[in-house]
Order: sequence, then structure tokens, then C-alpha cells
Amino acid sequence: MSDVFVDRFMKFNVSQGVVRLDFARIEDIDSEKNEVTMSPATRLVMPMDGFMHFIDQAVKLRSGIIEQAKTAPASKNTEDKASQSKAKAKSTAKSKAKTDKE
Repeated sequence: MSDVFVDRFMKFNVSQGVVRLDFARIEDIDSEKNEVTMSPATRLVMPMDGFMHFIDQAVKLRSGIIEQAKTAPASKNTEDKASQSKAKAKSTAKSKAKTDKE
């Protein structure tokens, strides 16, 4: 199996039960004109039923990525709060131990 890198999906064509997906790569970025030049990279050709299966899997992947993005910041905040609580508890325990010794 070989990997093919592409930057963008460009267009598709469906004809006689066959789906053709065209992909492109970025060739040049002109920051002065704020333009990107793309060039054709590869074309993926597959039968309609294979494409439909691909789309089903892509939709599941998209949903998973979105769900992960939603929960990642929340879990990070929860972890940060837990770390802060632990640090505060340690600090309080040290202060109490000092007070008890005095």
C-alpha cells in the first residue's frame, strides 16, 4: 500500500456508477496577493457502492473528531482544576503541619 499526500479535495464526478474524486496540492502561496496556487495531485476512482461505504465511514470519523474536540477542553479544564485542588490541599496540609508543630 502506498500513501499519497494531498492538501485539498477539489471536485468530484459521477458517471456510469463510478465516482472520481480529484485532489490537489498547494504549489505556491503569494502572501502579497493573498492567493494560493493549487495543482492536481491525484484522482481516486471507485465504484458507487465503495464510495457510499467510504462516506459512511467518513461521517463516523467526522463525528468522532467533533466529539473529541468538544470533550478535550472540558477534560483538560477538569484535570487542571483537579491539579489545582491537589496543590492547594498539599499547601494547606503543610501549613497545618507547621501550625501544629508551633
